[in-house]
Order: sequence, then C-alpha cells, then structure tokens
Amino acid sequence: MKCSFLPSLVLLLTLFLTAPALHAEDPPEPNYVYWAKVVRIVDGEHLALDIDLGFGVWTHNQTLALLDAGGAGLEPDARAKNNDRIKKLRELLTDATDIVVRTTRERDAKPPRYLVTIWADGTNVNEEVKKAFP
Repeated sequence: MKCSFLPSLVLLLTLFLTAPALHAEDPPEPNYVYWAKVVRIVDGEHLALDIDLGFGVWTHNQTLALLDAGGAGLEPDARAKNNDRIKKLRELLTDATDIVVRTTRERDAKPPRYLVTIWADGTNVNEEVKKAFP
C-alpha cells in the first residue's frame, strides 16, 4: 500500500517552515535623493534650492540647512567665519553642473526642519565645508 499524501505533506511542511523567513524582511528605508539647482546661499549653513522631485514636479526656493557641516556657532569671530563659509560654498557650487541632494528630516526639532547633504559634480560639499571649518 502506497502513501499518496506523503509528497503533499512534505511540500506543505516545507512551505510552512520557510514562510516566516520570507515575510520577516523589514520594509526598506525611504531614499530621498533628488537633483537640485542652487537658488542662493542664505548663510554659512543654509541654502535655498529648487528641487526636482521627479515626474515634472519641482519645489522652489526651499531653504535647507547643511547636515553635519560644522556650524559657525556662537564664537566671537562667528561673522567672519560665516563669511568664509559662504565663500567656500560659492567656490564649490558656482560652476557645478550636476547637483544631487539627499534630505533628512530632523524629527526632534519643533517644527521639524530638513537637513541636506549636497554633492556637486561628485564632490561631497558637506565634507569639504567640514574639513575647511572644523
């Protein structure tokens, strides 16, 4: 007497045991990377940008702060340091043809503010500013 349900039972057990592994994957993190154009440099750590959100949708004149670029702070020579930072940002961004930005929302701030990491022609602008002004 042959057992005809044995292959079906093996298949069901296999599916039952592997199903949790298939569904245990975490959802992907959002990826907010966009093309942008620099409208103006507001100060040493804020920029106004036109951002291409895709599908012909743009957001214009968005003011965003640089992420981890070593802010000017409340030092005695903060104004001079801010002017030097503005000059460095102009140097990095003026002739750039491809500007890519990645935005991050600072959730702890009230109201929430958006921070940005900028690449100009492949150069990480945040890192360059941070190196120049530790």
